[in-house]
Amino acid sequence: MKKTAIIGWILAVVLMASCGGRKFGSDFYEAKIDSMRKAEQLKEMKQTAGIYDDPVEAYFDTLQLCPLPIRSSGVDANHTMRFSDAPASVVQWLGYPLDQEMQMVSLPSTHGFRVIVLSEEQKDLPPILTLMTLDKLCQPVDRMTLYEQRTEEHGEDFGLIYNDYYIPSEYEITLVHAFVRHTSDLPKIESTRRYIINAEGHFEEQVLDM
Repeated sequence: MKKTAIIGWILAVVLMASCGGRKFGSDFYEAKIDSMRKAEQLKEMKQTAGIYDDPVEAYFDTLQLCPLPIRSSGVDANHTMRFSDAPASVVQWLGYPLDQEMQMVSLPSTHGFRVIVLSEEQKDLPPILTLMTLDKLCQPVDRMTLYEQRTEEHGEDFGLIYNDYYIPSEYEITLVHAFVRHTSDLPKIESTRRYIINAEGHFEEQVLDM
């Protein structure tokens, strides 16, 4: 358990005690902290044995791990990464509609955060791929779109917009935004951006040398 959580719990107990006029000695707090540590150790032992109290946490812990590096492969993304179907409880947990069809795969963790790729099904279009970081409690921290295809007008031009991506082992994420005219097969690169995952689990854009 995080030290901040333990401290927060102690402060809450102290506040309740002071309001009620009761005072507790150091032995009381040490016993409480010890019991919380034992509960955390028991949880870790149960997880090692494949026993989970929380089905959401169980889902994330049992996802297939996809090693880095990875790069975009368009509509074949689901064939290059071994995604697992996400149950409605997990879809809702991440803030999506319950009826959204979604699959996920795990990437190596960084800075103590889980990193996952979400494959969001779309009607008549390739899936949208989203990169997401989660904290130790599986709460979403940050997210960014890795791959998406859509038709779009550019002035008098009409064509296809899509992203290409590349993620090396050190998580220096490169996104290339491209446009293909309906009369051509050659993509036009519109922008290239690079991100890292910082110590707080957020995607932080880096300045590219031109």
